Amino acid sequence: MALLSLKVLLLAFFILLNALASFEAVRSTAVLDSVREAFRGVVPASQNFSAENAALGVMDGQEDVVEALGRLFDDTLPIVQRTDAANSRVLQVDVPVESFFVERSTLVGGEGLDTLRAIAAVLTDDRFAKEDYRVDILYGLAGSGSGFQGQSLAVRRAGALVRTLERETVPSARLSGGLLPSFRGQVRIHFTFPDPGAAAGSD
Repeated sequence: MALLSLKVLLLAFFILLNALASFEAVRSTAVLDSVREAFRGVVPASQNFSAENAALGVMDGQEDVVEALGRLFDDTLPIVQRTDAANSRVLQVDVPVESFFVERSTLVGGEGLDTLRAIAAVLTDDRFAKEDYRVDILYGLAGSGSGFQGQSLAVRRAGALVRTLERETVPSARLSGGLLPSFRGQVRIHFTFPDPGAAAGSD
């Protein structure tokens, strides 16, 4: 009986503590929203101000391939979207070399490897299967000189980035690697999506 009484008292004590406790709704909401975003959960309706047509479930085919790629990159990265003279759509993003490689290494890893895998997942998505595209990966050099002399590490690293995308089933015919002078410490990923209407008009 004494042990039972003690358990009842402890239960009453914790119920009292819970009744007196106050929860910070703002912080709790922020934590839950962060978890939802990290795991691609549902965005709370209170934060959805979109004027687009709404529906229950996932609306496949509504997202554009350029928009899907652009969403992969953080807002702090220099990213450019434009239309060139041939009416091709161009998306260009500059990523620090250290995101892909450790010092003097040609092994792709870390956040850079995750980024390349995410790029490949978008490009090989069934929704964008009919998209024509090219991906050029340009490894930045310190100086403005030309030629490959003394740039063996840069050449091998550019090749490693291209091969990583190939291993993720991106067709090799759509990939190319190269060097970009006066662009030290950066890797430029250049996506080109030709306009099919422009190609048909030239026939």
